[in-house]
Amino acid sequence: MGERDFWVGTYTGEAGAGKGVYRVRRGRDGSLGAPELAAATVSPSYLAVHPGGDVVYAVREEEAGAVLAFAAAGGRLREIGRVDAGSLPCHLSVGPGGGYLIVADYGSGTVRAVPLGPGGGFAGEPDVAEGHGRGPREDRQEGPHAHASAHAPDGTVLSTDLGADLVRSFRVEGGRLRPVGETPLPPGCGPRHLAVHPSGHVYVLTELTATVLVLRPAGGYARLDLVAESPATAGPVAGDPLGAAIKLGDGGRFAYTSARGADVVTAHRVLDDGAALAPVADAGCGGHWPRDLHVDGEWMHVANERSGQVATFRIGAGGVPAQVGAPLEVPSPVCVVPA
Repeated sequence: MGERDFWVGTYTGEAGAGKGVYRVRRGRDGSLGAPELAAATVSPSYLAVHPGGDVVYAVREEEAGAVLAFAAAGGRLREIGRVDAGSLPCHLSVGPGGGYLIVADYGSGTVRAVPLGPGGGFAGEPDVAEGHGRGPREDRQEGPHAHASAHAPDGTVLSTDLGADLVRSFRVEGGRLRPVGETPLPPGCGPRHLAVHPSGHVYVLTELTATVLVLRPAGGYARLDLVAESPATAGPVAGDPLGAAIKLGDGGRFAYTSARGADVVTAHRVLDDGAALAPVADAGCGGHWPRDLHVDGEWMHVANERSGQVATFRIGAGGVPAQVGAPLEVPSPVCVVPA
């Protein structure tokens, strides 16, 4: 893939040096052009795009959180809607067909479904599912902390709860977010981000134990069975790895993870028709504190929050990323999504 535009979410104010959502353009050689501020707003740390491409969603990650909808045109974003969220909303995902938006509220531990209209605008008030439970880590797991969501092939919404060591399963029916089951994970692992493999297996990256868990649907996605576990990095790393993001590449032949404390991104080979992962190689993230990453064909873009840089990598035939050129200076970047 050659030229392409991307949106970059950032932290602002006391949380970071960003000013809002930025637009960057990738050239044919993989280089990123200078960032342009597309919308000034408070800590739009995580973004999602409607399937139609004309509407961009952003969290306002603050104590009294919110979710914003922007119309995208000419490289700029114009706010067209706003709904309240819980405390510290940190992740968004758009449901299949673009009928609803799932929001994970880290601070309050809630998950919410926001109905969307045919054009992608907000079409009603969110339906909210309260969190519950806690884990053994008193400093991080004193209560529920919803962190991310993904969508199973049958439409089930899967949400990680870092505070309660759970994957929670929901169905969106008539605009309502109906809990249908939950899967306990190893105590103290702190599940953070997840991805659904084309085989149907679910990969969960843990933050607190820096592992990747492979889950298999047990007759459906209401409950999952843990079938494999592997390290989130290929080799020993200094400090606490703090797993951050997991994404798939090359049609599901590889998975990629970021580890903030170790400042690495790791390539994992997918084995046994999706039932297992094996870490292949670690690569320096091109900065400091890699939060989210985006895989786009042969390219990978990594948002290094604390060094204020987005680094670009080319993924080789063996699945291992190699950095291309100097990182792009972007203030406090958190995530990168295609425009």
